[in-house]
Amino acid sequence: MTISHRTPTRDDAGTTSRRVAGTAARFGALLLLASAVACAAGTPRGGDIAPTPRGTYRWTVEPGDIVRLKNWGAPEQSGDLLVNERGIVLVPTVGHLAVQGIATDSLERRIISAFSGRVDPSRVEVQVIRPITVTGGVKQPSVQLADASTSVLSLVAKAGGAIRPGGDSHVYIVRTGVPTREVSVADRIGDLDLRSSDQLYVQDPPFAVRNAMTIQSAYQVVQFAATLVTIFYLIRQK
Repeated sequence: MTISHRTPTRDDAGTTSRRVAGTAARFGALLLLASAVACAAGTPRGGDIAPTPRGTYRWTVEPGDIVRLKNWGAPEQSGDLLVNERGIVLVPTVGHLAVQGIATDSLERRIISAFSGRVDPSRVEVQVIRPITVTGGVKQPSVQLADASTSVLSLVAKAGGAIRPGGDSHVYIVRTGVPTREVSVADRIGDLDLRSSDQLYVQDPPFAVRNAMTIQSAYQVVQFAATLVTIFYLIRQK
């Protein structure tokens, strides 16, 4: 029996090179298309959310707030005082005060007045603190205490920061019976009309946004490999 051995020709090598080059090119194009589609679907809109103008809402006392009283002349009268469901707070040595709907500066004057000259007004400080629930894509979902000047970004950081960093996280105010709205991380709590019963929900950036650099690097590697295969093919054709 005779076995014939066929010697590979230049045409065979060219066909193989073209096949390899075509495969690499198709793979690179497929990866580019998948990356483009993923990024288009996940492009964050965080940068388009402008901060709420200062003074849009008036920061007033509501049930569930904490009145932080500091009496430097009588430290035993200092403390965090809870505003009950009727909007009333119990102040040491003074008694019950109706404070619901009062602005912070007016609240300080009312408390000082209630002491009836027994304290030095210059040594009394009053601050309204509101418990805000931060949940969603944060490492430590929790209730954070915030005053009117606290920023949304600061609250997210106090909750451990985003679980998956990278890209712009979307932050929403979730309130029962009201459409959810997105806010800027630069917003101050006092400008958002945020209630103690509300939630700040942090949404993770999409996969393509978090891994944009990795996807771009992978595409560049594939593109470089495809270029090498193409050069090899052109050399073999000479």
